[in-house]
Amino acid sequence: MSCEIPVRPSLDPRWWHRNLTTFQKVVVANSAIIAAGAISGPLITLNFSGRTRLPFLVGLLAIGLVAILVANFLILRLAFKPMRELESTMSSVQPGVDEPRVHANFSDPDLRRIATVFNSMLDRLEHERHVSAQRVLQAQERERERVARELHDQTGQALTHEIISLDLLLERTGDVKARQQLEAVKRTLEETLEEVHRMSQDLRPSVLDDLGLVPALRTLAKQPSGAQVALQVDGLRDRLPAPIETALYRIAQEALTNANKYAKASHVNIDLRCLDGHVRLRVRDDGVGFDPGSIPEREEPGRAGLGIFGMRERATLLRGTLDINSAPLKGTEVVANLPLEDNNHDG
Repeated sequence: MSCEIPVRPSLDPRWWHRNLTTFQKVVVANSAIIAAGAISGPLITLNFSGRTRLPFLVGLLAIGLVAILVANFLILRLAFKPMRELESTMSSVQPGVDEPRVHANFSDPDLRRIATVFNSMLDRLEHERHVSAQRVLQAQERERERVARELHDQTGQALTHEIISLDLLLERTGDVKARQQLEAVKRTLEETLEEVHRMSQDLRPSVLDDLGLVPALRTLAKQPSGAQVALQVDGLRDRLPAPIETALYRIAQEALTNANKYAKASHVNIDLRCLDGHVRLRVRDDGVGFDPGSIPEREEPGRAGLGIFGMRERATLLRGTLDINSAPLKGTEVVANLPLEDNNHDG
């Protein structure tokens, strides 16, 4: 049985390589070469005569200079290679895209510290972006709720009052032509009132706040649209955290809008399941479909498909994922997976 003799860290070349900075390595290499030259110079002076001494000293000086240049070149070359990798990773960071991280396994301690600080900076930026975007969405939902309440309470009540006034006026009017005109105005007001109620529900459905996600999805599925909507729910007994309910409802709402407006679908299936500590929402239609590769990775002003960016942003902010599976003439499937444990403490 063989027994390996442990090597002291100070005698292991790998220990020196990983614990000395580039500056220290250059100083050590240059000092060693200069020390070797300082020792060799007196030896040459003592062992060679006057005529042969000068060529040996010049040769020794040339060898020392070449050794210093070669050592510095090799050390700096090895040092700058990981720096180029670090620079490449820094250049690839883009806002709104999952930021890559730099591995902190460099041989140079300075580079390891730089990589650690850079990764910490990315973590802070990602956290701040996450918090800021959540605040924006929360402010947006509050504003939607305010506008929906004003539409329902003020505009809706005003239209209802005018409709009642027209009914009273119709009872007192005997002129046939005047009654026809009043009835036409009444129908227009009734249609306007229905549109106001629909807009109020689209902005912020009260059933979502009062009863939760499942009743809100049932109400969404029953709204008149160009497609027949079916809803399946499995594994959900209690209410989900408010941010998750809002995100899933908005994703389902956007997917259903796209299915009716763009895909011209005749059937839409909404499937909501709670499994293994996460909740999954799947919306599938039988519409015309599209090529998901045609959507750019980053949002571009003026480009179609901005609703997809909104759905993906909502899922990402809750540390979830959103996948879109589609092909021309094969329908579209939107799948959102959101973790429950990580979002129980989110505000």
